[in-house]
Amino acid sequence: MRRALLGLFVLALVSSALVGTHGVAYWDAGDYVVLALRGGTSGLLLGRPAFLLVSRGLVRLLHAVGGADAAVEPLLRWSWSVVSATAAPLLAVLGARLGLSRAAALAAGAALATSPTFAHTSHQVLTDGPALAASIGALVAATSGRVVLAGALFGLAVATRETAVVHGLAVLLLVRTRRGNGSAMAAALVAVTVVAALVLDAHGGSPRAVVGWFSAMRRSSSAHGLSLRDVAISCGWVLAMAPLAVVAGGARLRTARGELAWVVVPAAVATALLLFYPDGSFSPRYVLSTAPLALLLPAGAWLAEHRRAFVIVAALGLASVPFTTESARAIAARGAGLGPRLAALPPTLTLVPGHFCPHAKLALATLPPRDVRLVCPG
Repeated sequence: MRRALLGLFVLALVSSALVGTHGVAYWDAGDYVVLALRGGTSGLLLGRPAFLLVSRGLVRLLHAVGGADAAVEPLLRWSWSVVSATAAPLLAVLGARLGLSRAAALAAGAALATSPTFAHTSHQVLTDGPALAASIGALVAATSGRVVLAGALFGLAVATRETAVVHGLAVLLLVRTRRGNGSAMAAALVAVTVVAALVLDAHGGSPRAVVGWFSAMRRSSSAHGLSLRDVAISCGWVLAMAPLAVVAGGARLRTARGELAWVVVPAAVATALLLFYPDGSFSPRYVLSTAPLALLLPAGAWLAEHRRAFVIVAALGLASVPFTTESARAIAARGAGLGPRLAALPPTLTLVPGHFCPHAKLALATLPPRDVRLVCPG
């Protein structure tokens, strides 16, 4: 089993390296790199404190060995790719702990490792993959009755990406069942989770920032109404995660029982709600925090029985990504060349970079201080 789990980790890491864009392909990725370089908090709810705390530690380590600012983005991208790749073997371990056969558990892990959408997102400086890995790790620890570890990992997951809170009920139920003394164990888990989240939040957001985030979301929702096209794009993105697994898992959701149901049902409800998130169509990767647990675990048995079809579809999906992500690679390549162009411009100017706003921010963060006013979209 250990060799198989190592194989899943390597498969996930290779997939992300082959599928992912080598450069800034997502708007948030550029912002996270700038925040890691120059400090400050993310404006996204709790401020993603755990993610930024670790990222800044990596930046300080790079600077300590004489690394240049230009190397920060690749360092963070590859480091978080490695962390995200652990989600695939952890999912297989979780499946086995929840009663799946060895073959079914490994098939669920392989579906995540070869998922084009997961691979593309994982090879960026983004919170989605690391938060998913920490969430699954918390569930695995809970199945072992390790209260402190489960609480710490769950707090880490929430402080990395807030949607991880969806898995809190499953963590509580698993710990309560595995340790017997339910009330005491649940109380201990909640305490560890709260302490972990508060400690990490000290490096991140503030109550005022949280209130501001909800206010901004209300304004965004009223300005950009939800359309059927938005929902269709989000649904298509979920399907692209692993077509056979998504269909098979969705068909078998209602058959989930016991501990498996504790994990997949809350994740499935959250996935369904996230499909109607107003800004989801702009970047449907929001569902990565819940969809793998909701759909890939129930699909494991079917995938193991139909492994030839699964392998063929997974291979075709990965092979198609270079064509479907050509635009993202072109944007990343063009954005990477902004540094020398900005250095040649006057030190005081107003710049309207359009879609290349995160690239412009990153380029300015690596240049000597300049009086540049960026006018970004949104």
